[in-house]
Amino acid sequence: MAKSASNALALLGGTFDPVHIGHLRMAIALRQHGFARVLMLPNQQSPHKQPSAASSEQRLAMLELALSSLQGSGLDGIHASDLELQRPAPSYSVDTLRELRSEDPQRSLTWVMGSDAWNSVDRWHCAQEIPALANLLVVSRPGARLMREGFQGDLLAEHECDAALLPQRLCGGIGLVTWPELDIASSDLRQAVKQGDNITFLTPDPVRDFILKHQLYR
Repeated sequence: MAKSASNALALLGGTFDPVHIGHLRMAIALRQHGFARVLMLPNQQSPHKQPSAASSEQRLAMLELALSSLQGSGLDGIHASDLELQRPAPSYSVDTLRELRSEDPQRSLTWVMGSDAWNSVDRWHCAQEIPALANLLVVSRPGARLMREGFQGDLLAEHECDAALLPQRLCGGIGLVTWPELDIASSDLRQAVKQGDNITFLTPDPVRDFILKHQLYR
């Protein structure tokens, strides 16, 4: 089913512990891909990762600071959401999609994930429900291997489509794209802070200042 791209919402979830330039570049790329809005959703606790080093409130605050640094640069339509922080842990993507779908049954929703998440999506809670709730956009680095067997293979056989069409679809499509991105991870950033390295240009200055002020990741 097709829908105008004017209300297309891309959902970028994660721990954001802390948010870094790679996250922001991804959000910008999603806007350029045709999504009217990008919602960045810090999770309460990922069922697949260790507890975050910073608190939920600190991670959300850093994300909001990072997005405020984009204001005035023509990069509107990218927002932070505390939707998953309002629910008890662990955070399940399907619960977020159910809530957003119930709020607006006619809104185009696309959940964005990296190749590592795609390769383990068969272990996600109620993963078989996701195509009925949203599209999936799988973003990989050049040369990354994407799982095309088993559960993932079945999903692709039924739902794969041109990624450029996802903003026009309510749900049910799976698009695959390869986008070169900054080779940085939050774990690298935390380690750099712990070692006392300079993290300028790895995260926006307001986030860097917040980390130093609150002595995070020491």
